[in-house]
Amino acid sequence: MNNIATPYKRRLQGHYPPVRVIVSEPKPIAAHPIKSEIAKNLGTFSFIATFEEDHEAIAAFKNEGLIAYRCILKTADGQRTLGIGHGINVLSAENRYLSKSVKWAHSGAFIAAVTNAVKFPTLDGVPVSDFGMGNNEIASAFMATEKQKSYLKELIMGLPEEDGREELINNLDSMTKEDASELIQQLKN
Repeated sequence: MNNIATPYKRRLQGHYPPVRVIVSEPKPIAAHPIKSEIAKNLGTFSFIATFEEDHEAIAAFKNEGLIAYRCILKTADGQRTLGIGHGINVLSAENRYLSKSVKWAHSGAFIAAVTNAVKFPTLDGVPVSDFGMGNNEIASAFMATEKQKSYLKELIMGLPEEDGREELINNLDSMTKEDASELIQQLKN
């Protein structure tokens, strides 16, 4: 056989008509109400992370190999504390790498502080009890409708007192549509 490479052109067999591509304008998709809330939290946020040795943890655990940090996360102006996190690691025979142990405790403190700071969704240091759900557009999209609430009140009033009728009525305003539907199905059966 001849091992010399030869140029090869593939030919299409048969007659193919030209293809016509029709491009239509995309239909506008209605934006979900949560998108506006997500947009408020996009961007760059500045904060101050202060690390210090956690003397309380060291005193509480009384271990010579204990590495303990406390991270205090504050707003950029330093006026409000967003979260406090604690990171602990122990230097032992199983965990003998000093630099890694220190980094793990340090990172753990930072992660804990950030986790504790999520109760401030706007990162300006002002807690919001409803986490943005007070917005009527979002609340109306996810919360139980008035029709569901009134039907649930009728069903709940038919329950005996010992089944927690008052508690169910008090929870109606905080129910989602899905929760209300499930409760309706349970009470009907």
